[in-house]
Amino acid sequence: MAPAEDVVATPAATTTASPSAPSTPSSSPGSPSGEGVSPSGGGVFSGTREVALSMESGPPAYLVVGTDGKVVGNVRLTERSVFVPVPVGARHQIRTAFADNSCVGVRRNAGGPPTLVVAVCAPKAEGQLFRFVQTEQRDSEGRRTYRIESTSGAVAFNSLNGVHVQEGDSDVVGFAVIDQGPA
Repeated sequence: MAPAEDVVATPAATTTASPSAPSTPSSSPGSPSGEGVSPSGGGVFSGTREVALSMESGPPAYLVVGTDGKVVGNVRLTERSVFVPVPVGARHQIRTAFADNSCVGVRRNAGGPPTLVVAVCAPKAEGQLFRFVQTEQRDSEGRRTYRIESTSGAVAFNSLNGVHVQEGDSDVVGFAVIDQGPA
């Protein structure tokens, strides 16, 4: 196991729950085009809507939480691929819609790039805070896409590492944020 300082998110099954801090609406300075601006806390980013995160890289796939707690890509939309983006300051936690007090977080790995895992929600944990940065691209249905960025880098996908976090843009993925109804 990696030293404690290298682990940003611990699997939810091995940690105890802590009370969540109240969410606050995000605010981010805007540019006229909206390009590169993290969305405000409205609509699907309000913390009151469930969403599916569809990767726009290669064949369509959704982010889904595997039974081992690791976030992977899957071509099918399931109950484990529904999330709630909750504003925390100018960023968002990505909470699971199927498990109470579980959030997506970045886990550093000794043998490869950081990956995404589910952990107990901790609103002050840097590894659980993400920005949704609007891109110029649209998905096959015409929906806006967003880069999902953490302080460790952007969410990326390739056949060798699957869903991971990296610096740089080579495998970074745009995600359509698809409304699935009230949270």
